[in-house]
Amino acid sequence: MFTRKIPSIPEYFSGKDIFLTGGTGFVGKVLIEKLLRSCPDVRTIYVLVRSKRNKTLKQRREDIIKAELFDIIRKENPSNLDKVKCISGDVKKLKLGISEEDERLITSKVNIIYHVAASVRFDDPLREAIITNIRSTREIIQLALKCSKLEAFLHVSTAYCNVDNNFIEEKLYTSPVDWRDAIDLAESDMDLSVCTVKYMKPWPNTYTFTKRIAEHVTTELCKDKIPAIILRPSIIVHSEKEPMPGWIDNLNGPFALVVAGSIGVTSTFYARKDAFLDFVTVDNVIKGMLIATWDKALRYVIHHHSHNFLTDMLFTRKLR
Repeated sequence: MFTRKIPSIPEYFSGKDIFLTGGTGFVGKVLIEKLLRSCPDVRTIYVLVRSKRNKTLKQRREDIIKAELFDIIRKENPSNLDKVKCISGDVKKLKLGISEEDERLITSKVNIIYHVAASVRFDDPLREAIITNIRSTREIIQLALKCSKLEAFLHVSTAYCNVDNNFIEEKLYTSPVDWRDAIDLAESDMDLSVCTVKYMKPWPNTYTFTKRIAEHVTTELCKDKIPAIILRPSIIVHSEKEPMPGWIDNLNGPFALVVAGSIGVTSTFYARKDAFLDFVTVDNVIKGMLIATWDKALRYVIHHHSHNFLTDMLFTRKLR
């Protein structure tokens, strides 16, 4: 009887070219490091980066890999850092703001795309959130559809995009509005500040609202065309083990409260004492992304990546 050998995760990623948005952010950096360290035979990681004044692409690349996060690779396999290549662009721009030359490079070589970039600020104006979270998803999928060697497209969503449901399954829920209408609205001259709350009700903020709609962009544009995966992590916090315990490079989410309290800026704040803090460590999220890619199939897939017995704690217990 003929049996097909199933490759390990490092074997699967061997020789693969990867395109990544959000590579300068917290999750993106950890993804790059994990790929270079645990899948050392990956061919190239192309990272979309915005141009900055007085900084070349080479300098932007150095800003990524100089982090303490990459110390193990610098020590054990420094040449692998050369596999990180920066592509000039911006997820807020049409066609991602990339040049025709870079588009040809991506569409002819890339095997896997990770769409990590997003505005995670809860108080972003509606127009800004739609452009960054919804339109950018459309733009990167339109690029993905041109990739002749594409094997998987993974969109990072959030476990909190379905807050209108008490029990959330690994399935797609109806969209509150058509994503095309949302993009048209953001591209119009209308003053959205006067209608934001009514437009996105019952979602509590523009982040969760636009991430819900972005899942529908992924569904509609990828279905029967691209092996697509949606990953819904909960509150992403510091690393548990890899590449080092406790690594984090920002003060987003709960860490802002911890730091503010430790230096005396904040002493009290309102909270539900019976609320659960659903934390997931960043290295476990990254493992989930790689496993989901490896386990891809020619079907639409949604994965939750949230709480476990270590992270599902009462709010009051968490802060003691």
